[in-house]
Amino acid sequence: MKTFKSIIAFSVAVIVLQSCAVVRPGEAGVDIHYGKIKKNILQPGPHHAFALFGRKIIRFNTREINYSMTIDFHTKEGIDVKSEITVLYHLNIDSVISIYKKYGNDYQSILIQDNIINALRQTGLAYAATELITQRSSIEQKVKSRLDENVGKQGFVFHSVMLKQIDLPPEIEQTIRAQLNAEESAKKVKLENDVARQQLAFQLEKSKKEKQQELENQQLTLDFSIEKQKKENERILLEAEALKKQQEILNSSLTENLLKYKSLEITRELVKSTNTKVIITDGKSPVLLSGEK
Repeated sequence: MKTFKSIIAFSVAVIVLQSCAVVRPGEAGVDIHYGKIKKNILQPGPHHAFALFGRKIIRFNTREINYSMTIDFHTKEGIDVKSEITVLYHLNIDSVISIYKKYGNDYQSILIQDNIINALRQTGLAYAATELITQRSSIEQKVKSRLDENVGKQGFVFHSVMLKQIDLPPEIEQTIRAQLNAEESAKKVKLENDVARQQLAFQLEKSKKEKQQELENQQLTLDFSIEKQKKENERILLEAEALKKQQEILNSSLTENLLKYKSLEITRELVKSTNTKVIITDGKSPVLLSGEK
């Protein structure tokens, strides 16, 4: 009896386990019943099923995938080059059913890998061997653009494309090194010339400003001297005008009667003096010849 109960309990446990499926975080599930795909995409979490047989859940990774591979391609000159390329992408969760219908669960080798190879080979033909190093970022961007155009519409999002290593023939590597050294030397010379040009321009501007300041100072000094002379001339004219007016006033006040009166006053003062003197006068103005005490 106990054995029978144990068998029943075990059978129930198996049935429960078979009727429950779990989609892990970072995944999406395609639910298939008897070969037919259900229209609802299974989100992360447990999912109960009522069909014990003929049911299958296909899980798709929707996390960011780091996919790397080594590819042989040719340059513009036809030189054979080998490069390791890494592509970061993820699958949109809403596209898992259409991806499963078209490519199955092995979409990476069928769709992603072939398109990466084609994109890099087509892009490589547009570049010379010496440009593979100096134009690497441009090549990566063009490969990504091709993947966006050809694969992105299928439900994939490409984040970045990186060329990790490019293997070139030794003579090409030497040419690239020589070219890079020449470009570096040219940049250094250009930088030195730019610095010298800027210093010269600064000195010229400084000299120009100093000369301009000197001329302005001379102009100010000249203006000051002119203004000073002008003020001095004005002062002299004012003094001359004042003297002229004073003379005019004096001349207008010296009448003949006043002169006679002043002459008499002088004569009278001389007469009162106790000193010996000889006075000669015409009656208008006295003239003193000599005198003693």
